[in-house]
Amino acid sequence: MTKPVEGQNLPKFQALQLDFAAHIRNPELNPIPDGIEPRRMAIYNRLFYNNIESFCSMRFERTKKILGEERWNGMIRDFVHRHQCKSPYFAQISEEFIAYLAMDRSKMSDPPFLVELCHYEWLPLYFDRMVGVLPSYKPCADPLGTKLKTSELSLVRRYVWPVNKISVDSQPVEPPEKPTWALGFRNRADKVDVKHVDAFTANLVETLRTPMTGLDAIQTVLGDSAKLDKMRLERLSSRLDDLVELDVLVVAD
Repeated sequence: MTKPVEGQNLPKFQALQLDFAAHIRNPELNPIPDGIEPRRMAIYNRLFYNNIESFCSMRFERTKKILGEERWNGMIRDFVHRHQCKSPYFAQISEEFIAYLAMDRSKMSDPPFLVELCHYEWLPLYFDRMVGVLPSYKPCADPLGTKLKTSELSLVRRYVWPVNKISVDSQPVEPPEKPTWALGFRNRADKVDVKHVDAFTANLVETLRTPMTGLDAIQTVLGDSAKLDKMRLERLSSRLDDLVELDVLVVAD
């Protein structure tokens, strides 16, 4: 039995819709559907492509500058043509673009850091749209002895590439020995921020996904055998206090 061709045995209007969408996704490969004036079709093409490109340009500004206009536009056109979006929401185009880079893109000429850089540029939008509410504020005079937990509006991300330093004039071809840790969060004032932290702070934030005292969390990260003299404890207590002030850590119930 012959496998039906897309658009066969469909009502005329549905077949036209498929042909219309195919042409918009890639005008070079798919002809203009019969009965549609080329001038009108060109307007639809421009509106569709410009909307997608404009949204991606705003979110992935640094990536676009690094690639340049020609490579960037070629990438967006390939994204529109090849990627099957899972979400119908326009606000999630940036996530779909990252998924396209990770799963559908196979250009050897692309920078090796491309996916991570785009993910890093997308992080602020992720926190801006994240659903969640911080608990009522509670003072924390003694972060070492107070039971703390990590805010649900905080996220630690490990990058192989130095995403915070990549630019038009600084494009590494090999990843550095140490990863880059990014701490993204939204505070009580709904301000979104992304800070770069060391591995200890990143592990501390992740450890406190399970509520425990600040001291217990420090010992879990460093190991029970770690020497914690008074001076070192003061420094680590200050680190906890900073995270509480940022609303990354909150006092647990």
